[in-house]
Amino acid sequence: MQRNMATRLSRSLPKVNRHAFARLSSRASPLANPGRVGLAHRNAWNLAPRTRVMQATTRYAHTDAGAAKPGTAILDATTYNGSTVTEKHWKNQDLPVVDALIEPRAILHFIGFITQGLLPNGKKTDLALVTPDEFPLFMTPSSQWAHAPFNTSAVPTVQKAMERISGSEDLSGLCQVGQNLHFLKSRLWGGLAPVPASQWNDKDLNSPENFAIAHEYLTAVIAVFEYLNIPQIKTNMRDTFNKISDDFEEIQNALNARRQAQGGAPDLNLTALWEQFIRAQYEVMTSTAHSWILARTAELREPVLEGLSSVPGENHDSPEAKAFMQRWGDLLSANSMADFTIWISMDGYKGFQAPSEVVAGLYNPDLANQDKDYGFAELLMNRLTKCIEGQNEAAKIHGPSAVQSKEARRERFSTSTVVQNELREKIRGRNPSPLPPVQPWIQQLLRGQEEISSLGPEESKNLGFGLAIYRAENQFSDEQWENLKQRLEAHLSAWGEDLPRADELKPLLQLHWFDCKELGFDKAKPVPAARSHFQEIRSMDEWTHKLAPSVFLFIDHMGVASYTEEDLYAAYKKDKGLLSGDFQGHVLAVDPDFDESTLTNEPGTSSEDSQSGALQYPGQMRIHGNLVWSELYPMLMLQSMRLENLWLQAREHPMKMYTGFTVPSQVEPWKEWSSLKGVMMDGFVDFLKKKDPTLAGNLQELRKRGGI
Repeated sequence: MQRNMATRLSRSLPKVNRHAFARLSSRASPLANPGRVGLAHRNAWNLAPRTRVMQATTRYAHTDAGAAKPGTAILDATTYNGSTVTEKHWKNQDLPVVDALIEPRAILHFIGFITQGLLPNGKKTDLALVTPDEFPLFMTPSSQWAHAPFNTSAVPTVQKAMERISGSEDLSGLCQVGQNLHFLKSRLWGGLAPVPASQWNDKDLNSPENFAIAHEYLTAVIAVFEYLNIPQIKTNMRDTFNKISDDFEEIQNALNARRQAQGGAPDLNLTALWEQFIRAQYEVMTSTAHSWILARTAELREPVLEGLSSVPGENHDSPEAKAFMQRWGDLLSANSMADFTIWISMDGYKGFQAPSEVVAGLYNPDLANQDKDYGFAELLMNRLTKCIEGQNEAAKIHGPSAVQSKEARRERFSTSTVVQNELREKIRGRNPSPLPPVQPWIQQLLRGQEEISSLGPEESKNLGFGLAIYRAENQFSDEQWENLKQRLEAHLSAWGEDLPRADELKPLLQLHWFDCKELGFDKAKPVPAARSHFQEIRSMDEWTHKLAPSVFLFIDHMGVASYTEEDLYAAYKKDKGLLSGDFQGHVLAVDPDFDESTLTNEPGTSSEDSQSGALQYPGQMRIHGNLVWSELYPMLMLQSMRLENLWLQAREHPMKMYTGFTVPSQVEPWKEWSSLKGVMMDGFVDFLKKKDPTLAGNLQELRKRGGI
């Protein structure tokens, strides 16, 4: 059985090279853990590059990005204005981060691809693949193994490729951008939808009263591709790809010379494999984003169309009609911008052969001209004229209702979407928005399970996909606890009904329970005790290949209350400015490697200071139960995020809770609630300091850790 990259790393890669590879990443610890086979996490995943580029590179950031020469400073996209439709996202880049345009994990995933042959879009390559004995050579300088004249490099190929992306000498592969855009871009890179359909429904985003927030979710996706299509960004992405292609060509030539010397195995074409891989990666990103927008706008359009059709013709100037027309126009605009903006052009990428047809999301040489000659208004008027003429003819036979009825008005309004759908084929080709494949993380885990299943019982007993979860609340009878546990586990399993093959994966994802009381943890500091315990067991043979190493779950009194007390969120759910779906049953996700000594900024005596202290990453984060397996697990597993990145989406929530990707209109009322809560807590702490200083100190500690 062919072993994948992780297995070969752990068994055959020289220790010195493993350490060299590890230094390229800082501290990545995603969640895939099929053990010794398939996607074994303990070795390869810990060597994976972090998506958040090393902070050291930020010192090269340039305040005047337009004046910087390519390669001498990090480009700054935070000053970009975007379009009128997306400007709110560009103006809310309150936390700039350094983004690697081609994400570092692409190198790790590419190395896995050339040993297995499965592309990010689920297709299989027909090109020759790397053999097991060749794999370690990617982490070994060619000077140590290659034949002359290919033995001149003292730097391993993987290291060179990584430095093309995030090295300190050439910064053209990096860009400064708001974490809001970076977060969504990273989700799309991993093949995850911006908001899963089930979560969209939980938040009730199809409700007319939530239209503004729903529309912002659509425009956020468009803003990401505006970012990726800034001319200098496009150029830098292409150039970074081409430099990495040159690195792979260098080792390709050395490996082919080695193959010929050893007996003539088929030649490798690593540059073609690299082009195939990135092309499939871009296809996943663009098709996921585009098909998601079309699906969501179709849902949002229905109540708007119903409202428009219900307004009598004589009231077309009423405030109600104007409001519906504005929303109708917003949805048409979102679809049109998606058609023209969701592209990552492959022009100029080495190895890319320009096809004879348009390829949705990747290739349309006439896109700019089509934008100018869109022809929507002209075609719409022609179709509307024909529609009205047909209705007038019908009215002569069937009466005025053929023109004045709700159904007739609905037909006239629907003409605009019919025209838009017809024009889409011209813009994006005959297959304008192919449905995304099985999400890459689901593909990977199911492949890992296939390999686990091929092993004997003794070999496979300690392999699996799981999360540790610690029970800290013991104020229940056994029966009450079992009922709560079943309810919690059911909520954690409530995901993926809209995801292909999710039902196959769900039974494989396991929670492993640990009782804080039975383990003798300090009741005053159960999370630090759980952190120490987890650090110890995750390296044990029993657990190392079936527990995700970079996060564990914790159920405390607040988590228990979220599943048992119906009025816990009552005040929040009554606020019409908040989405009721943002307040659900939750657990605590804990970073096991977090250094608590870094929590030095305690909340002060003013609301401003309190808010600042509360926004410091505390090494833990509350998360909706139904997002644990569908978002936390895959984003950490695919190296697209660390827990701290997810926490940045949760930090403004009144309970510091991760509810999925956020948009400005959703977060604005959160800030108001948090500010009010901060003022109240400051006053309460001042009161306690006079009455019970110890209790006041404990409360401050809870605030510092994000506990309340």
